[in-house]
Amino acid sequence: MITDSRPITKEELKKLEPFTKKHKASLWGQVSETTPTVVHTVFGDGGSVVTLNPANSRPDYYVILADSSFTCFQDFLRFMAENEELVLQAIEEDYGNVDDQQYDEDGNEIETPDDDWWEDGEMPLNIGSGYTTGYFDKQPFKNNSVLSDSTP
Repeated sequence: MITDSRPITKEELKKLEPFTKKHKASLWGQVSETTPTVVHTVFGDGGSVVTLNPANSRPDYYVILADSSFTCFQDFLRFMAENEELVLQAIEEDYGNVDDQQYDEDGNEIETPDDDWWEDGEMPLNIGSGYTTGYFDKQPFKNNSVLSDSTP
């Protein structure tokens, strides 16, 4: 399975904008607003858009560019089974980890609020209860170009 990775480009970030807008999401019957967090590492050629959904952070999730060979969420699940550490490390490098203890200048631990204390679109890693993955039916990339609605 593809394990090459590289930083995301400005062009790719621009193409991802429709996938990263604040929107309403429902979880267990409660509606709330969420802003997806973009992972700034591309895995493979970046031709597929997938999501990583930490159970502890739902309904918030990460948007990831993965290889164009991924055609369904099972492909990304297989990739995660083989490359979980690589993906989670990329997220942690971008946004930190809620399990990391933070300290002030005097070495005293800084407590962070329990609920969504991060800025929109900047969710730190929090996978203590596992995660699920997702795959968008409409993919914005194919051979590095935006798909039109008429593309099969």
